[in-house]
Amino acid sequence: MIFISLFAFLVLVIFGHYFAWQLCLEACPRLRSRRFYLLAVFIIFTLFFLGAFMILHRSDNTILAYFYVLSAIFFGLLSQLMLFGLLFWVTRLISQKLVYLKKRPLLLPRLFVMTALVFFVFGSYNAFYPQVKTIKLKGWSEELKGKSFVQLSDLHLGAVYRPFWLEQIVRQTNTLNPNFVIISGDLFDGSDETLEEFIPALKNFSAPTIFVPGNHDYYLPTGLATETASSGTLIILSDAAQEISGLEIIGFNYLAREDSSLRREIKDLRVEADLTRIVVNHVPVDRAEAKNLGAKLLLSGHTHRGQIFPFSAFVRLLYGPFSYGLEDYEGMMTNTSSGTGTWGPPLRTLFPGEIIKFVIE
Repeated sequence: MIFISLFAFLVLVIFGHYFAWQLCLEACPRLRSRRFYLLAVFIIFTLFFLGAFMILHRSDNTILAYFYVLSAIFFGLLSQLMLFGLLFWVTRLISQKLVYLKKRPLLLPRLFVMTALVFFVFGSYNAFYPQVKTIKLKGWSEELKGKSFVQLSDLHLGAVYRPFWLEQIVRQTNTLNPNFVIISGDLFDGSDETLEEFIPALKNFSAPTIFVPGNHDYYLPTGLATETASSGTLIILSDAAQEISGLEIIGFNYLAREDSSLRREIKDLRVEADLTRIVVNHVPVDRAEAKNLGAKLLLSGHTHRGQIFPFSAFVRLLYGPFSYGLEDYEGMMTNTSSGTGTWGPPLRTLFPGEIIKFVIE
C-alpha cells in the first residue's frame, strides 16, 4: 500500500509540473518565449527541496538549511499551481464552447492563478497558527473528572519551525492549564541538528510534558532528539510507562507505518493495572496491542490529515477511518491528531494544525 501511495505521489508531482507550467503560460503569454526556463525553475526547486532535506539528515549546514526553507516555501506555492493547473485544464475542456471566455482568453487562467495564490497564503497561515480543539471524554472514573491534558503532535522543530514558534505553542498550551501535556512524536524534523536553541522554550511548559518519539526524531544522530528533550525537562517514554495525575501513560517506541504484530515489553508498567491507561503511538497502528494493555484511549499523529489537498485522500487510503480524529476501536477510543506543525512545505490547505485539549467529564 505504501509503494502504491509513493508511486501515486510521484505521478501527481510529475504531471503536476506540467499543469502548473501550462497554467502560468496561459495566464502570462509573455512567458512563452522563456517557457523552458520557467519549467527548469519548477523542476530545480522541487529537486532541491527533496535533495536538501536528505542532505540535512547528514549535514549541519546553515546556508543549506536556509535554501531548504526557501525551496520548501516555493514548493508549497508550486503545489497549489499544480492543483489549480489541473482544475483549469478540466474547466477549459468543459467550457471551451462558451463565447464569453473565448473573447477573454486570459480571464480564466488568471482567475485560477489568483485562486492558487489565495490558497497558498491561507494555507501558510494555517501552518503557523494551529487552532485549539477541545475533546470531552465521558465514562471515565469519578476520581479523574475535571482533569485535562493537551496533545501536541508533529511539531517538526528544525529549519522551518524555529524557537520563537515553539515559544508561541508553549504559551498557547500553558493558557489551557492542563494537568499534563503529551507530545505524540516528531518533535523534531531532522532538518536541523543544532537543537540546543529549543531547550529554553521546552523548559517553559508549565505542566509535566511527556514525549513519545516518532520517525523524524530518529532521522537525527542517535540519541540527539531524546537528549535534547531530556534537557528540556520532558519525560521520555519509549516502550515505557509513567504514572501521572492518576493515569498511566504508556509510550510505544516507533517501529513502522504498519501494524507491527508484536507484544512490546513495557518498562515500569504497573502489573496490577489499577489505573486508567492512555497509550501513545506516533503512527495510528497497533490498536490491538494497545487494547490488550487495557488502554482507555490511544493517541497518535503522523498523518498530518494529508496536510495539502488532495493528499488527504491517500492518507485515508493508508489508515482508513483512523487517519484523523476520534474513533472507536472495539470499545477503546483512538484519536489521531492532524499535527501542530508541518513537514516539508509549511502549508496546510483546508485544515489547520491542532492543539488538542482533552477534558475528562
